[in-house]
This record gives sequence, structure tokens and C-alpha cells, in this order.
Amino acid sequence: MLLQFSGFHGTSVNAAKQIVSSNYESSIGDDEWLGNGVYFFVNGISSKPEEQAKKWSIAEAWDKNKQVNKYKSYCVINSVIEVEEENFLDLTKEEGVELLTYISDCFERKIKKLNKRFKPIDGLLVNLARDEGILPIDVVKGNFYIKFAKERIKNITLRTSNCTICTVYEPTKNITSSNIIEIGDIKDETKKRYKESNRPIL
Repeated sequence: MLLQFSGFHGTSVNAAKQIVSSNYESSIGDDEWLGNGVYFFVNGISSKPEEQAKKWSIAEAWDKNKQVNKYKSYCVINSVIEVEEENFLDLTKEEGVELLTYISDCFERKIKKLNKRFKPIDGLLVNLARDEGILPIDVVKGNFYIKFAKERIKNITLRTSNCTICTVYEPTKNITSSNIIEIGDIKDETKKRYKESNRPIL
């Protein structure tokens, strides 16, 4: 069965134009939340993943060391993702979590050798499952807590997930189209959110 859903990706305008013309570049590494791939906000815990993609692009623009924005305008891309059900790992459901536990059991000795103690290894497990041919995983979905600008500024950290994200391992295979749906000025949006957060409660 073929599954189809929308994924929303927040980035700079220049990067968005490059993506629309020649597709995405994948994030690579075992420290990535859900392993190698391109990351999207999707429907799940939040009914407005496009808004979360926007908030992410604004938060990621800030250079903490230089205390300036790396880019002036944010951009949100809507991509259509298609994946066969057997190649989709859904960690928001019990059977998906059980599958990840099975993968963890398969690589118990290897993980001990890597000394990955007290550190999330979801991404490592997904990458190992692909590399070792245990599961043909094309797309993974999971619930996470992500810090946007407000949470970073106020140093808010919760255990409760606030968004649902997915990663697409091979964008040329599983992404059928990508379109820019919103462009805006980061300074204007930041001022607007600052005013809203400091509005008196009546």
C-alpha cells in the first residue's frame, strides 16, 4: 500500500530555491534524531506543522556566537512524500516502537562496543538497520520535543513532545514534488511574536 502525506521544511530563501530546483541535501550522522535523511514537520501532535517549520527556520537563523541572523528571510517548503507501507517506520505507534526495540536487541553487542551510554541512539539504530539490511527503511516518523526561538531564549526544556517529524532517506525516491508556500522577514516576525508574548492577560 502506498502512503502519501505532506511534509513541511523550514529554511532560508536561498536554500529553498536550491531545494526546489535540484532537491534536498540529506543530514548525515548517527546523532541525527531519526538517522540519515531530510527532515520535515508533519501532522501528528500538532495540527499546524507548517507553522512549526516556519518557527524552526526563524530559530535556526540565529547565530549564537556572532549574535546576528545568518539570513534575513525565512521560507517554508511543502513537499509531497510517498512511501510503501512496508518501508515506513512509524515510531508514533506501538508496533513501530516494538520494531525499534527489536533492532536494539539485534545490535546490543555493537552498541556496547560503541560506548553509547546515556545518549539517545534512535538515529544510530535506524542507520544500522539500513546498513546491515535488517529493514528497508525509506521514511521514519516520530514524536519529539524541539526548542524553537521562545524555548531557546527562555531556556525551556520539557519531556513532553511538541511536534511530529519525519525523515526521508532518499529524497529523489520518495519526494514527488516540493513548493515554496511562505516567505517572510525574520525581524518582522520576531517583533510580532515578542509583542504577542508580552501582551497583558485580561
